[in-house]
Amino acid sequence: MKKVARPITLLAVTLAVLPNVGRADMPAPAEQPAAAQPAEQNMFGEKTEVTIGAGATYAARYPGAASRQLVPNPVLSMQRGILFADTLRGIGVQYQSASEFYVAQSFFYDLGRLDRNNSWRPGSNRLAGMGDVSGSATARTLIAQTFTAWFLVSAETEMALRDTARRNRYRVGVEFTPLKNAVDTVTIDLDGWWGDGRYNQAWFGVTPRQAARAGFAVFGPGAGVYQQVPAVSWEHHLDHHWSSTLQLTGTRYTGKVSDSPVVGQRTSASATAAIAYTY
Repeated sequence: MKKVARPITLLAVTLAVLPNVGRADMPAPAEQPAAAQPAEQNMFGEKTEVTIGAGATYAARYPGAASRQLVPNPVLSMQRGILFADTLRGIGVQYQSASEFYVAQSFFYDLGRLDRNNSWRPGSNRLAGMGDVSGSATARTLIAQTFTAWFLVSAETEMALRDTARRNRYRVGVEFTPLKNAVDTVTIDLDGWWGDGRYNQAWFGVTPRQAARAGFAVFGPGAGVYQQVPAVSWEHHLDHHWSSTLQLTGTRYTGKVSDSPVVGQRTSASATAAIAYTY
């Protein structure tokens, strides 16, 4: 697959999430396929590729927050054939066909949200009395098809596996690559996210009990599209091993979610910068 040939370009948001160390509203633009081992080659590969590095993200304290903070992000990715493990996607397997169709299944952990400020997890003192959005292991499925050297379409599902925190969300997106050469790669992502009723309620809803404690109005967003996420990223290769990444991401909360009292700002922007070494 011509798209995203190196693990460093997998750095989000998100994160967040994931949309991603704990950032449920940021992983979307960056969660695209890494280069998988072609089917006709050894499915377990001939070598293990490892990427390590460090970065930082300046973003909202939680999805919809008006306040922001700077969060350090480690970069760690290991890949061998169909197997991978990294700080963005978790642990999983991937497959790429000769026609550049890509599919990956991975397991990750959604850190949820706190009702108080935290230096590395989503949360804010503004949510005092709301209680925490429980964390959960998640199963993530990604499919993508590259049509040309500059155009890719992808879709993704993320399902929480914890019985007491069941919530699912889904993404569809397109990616354009207006510039790609031996040194620089520039990509533009356009993504839309849809949450089921449990997901949107957990992150953006307010139950009567929460309203009594936190002072927000009771609110039930129901299922539906909850955010649109455009992003642009630039990857620059310093040499054969070292590379840097800069990503600018916008988030627009839409539908009923945009009227949630939890959402302090309907439109926000974030920035991520990182440097990494691949060997």
